[in-house]
Amino acid sequence: MSETPDSSRLQWTIYWEREYTTAIAPERLKLDFHPHRPLMTNMPLHEQRELAVSGYKVLPDDCGPVRMVGQYGWLVRCPVDCRIRRTREGLKWQAPEILHEERLLGYKSFSGSYVDTILNSGYAKLCCGIRFYYPKQIGIMLKDIPNHFYHYPERTFSVWEGIKSQEYKLTPNLYDFLPDYDAFVANVLLQLEKPTILKRGDPVALVVPVLLPKQFRLEELTPDRKQTAPPR
Repeated sequence: MSETPDSSRLQWTIYWEREYTTAIAPERLKLDFHPHRPLMTNMPLHEQRELAVSGYKVLPDDCGPVRMVGQYGWLVRCPVDCRIRRTREGLKWQAPEILHEERLLGYKSFSGSYVDTILNSGYAKLCCGIRFYYPKQIGIMLKDIPNHFYHYPERTFSVWEGIKSQEYKLTPNLYDFLPDYDAFVANVLLQLEKPTILKRGDPVALVVPVLLPKQFRLEELTPDRKQTAPPR
C-alpha cells in the first residue's frame, strides 16, 4: 500500500505474472461506445427534450454509469484456440496440451490441457495462464464482461463469477518480498449455452479489486439521523 504523489489517498498495488508463455497480458477494459453521441447526463432538461423531439434514439451507452462500467477492470483473454461442447457423455473439448516448455511456474491443469473440468461437474474450466498477487486487505473478483449481451451479442457462453479472498488459500504465494499478499489464478469457469469456439486473444472475463463485506457496513440514513448529523 503506497501513497499517491498528488493526493493523500492510499493506493494498493496488484501484481501479475505469466504461468505459461502463451498467456496474454491483462489490460484495462475499454468496451466500444459511440463517443460522438451526446451524453445526456450533462444536458439541461430543455436540451434533452429538443433532442427527443428531433427523433434521437436513446441507447444504453448514453448513460454515464454504463460507460464507466465499460472501462472498469482488467481484461483476461483466451491464450489458445479451442473448441468446447456438451455431449450426452459429458463435456468434450479440443484444446492444445500445456507443453512443458510453456510452463513458467511448473503448474498444469488436471488434464494437462488449457481446457479442463471441475471433477465431473460438466462445466468447462479455461486456464488463461495468469496469476495475480493482491494485498490481504482486499479481495479479487473474477467476473463476466459487463453487458456482454450488448457488446458481444453472439457470445455462446457466460462466466461463473467469484471472489478470491484470504480465507481461500490454495494458490501459494511464491515470493517473500510480498509478505502481505495472497495469490489468485485466473482460471475461468464457463457456462456453455451452445458449442463454443474460442480463438487466441478473445476476451473472456474481467478481474477487479473489491472490498469484502466485513470491511464495511450498510446503514439507512433516516430523517432523525440527518437532524443529528454534525455540521461539516
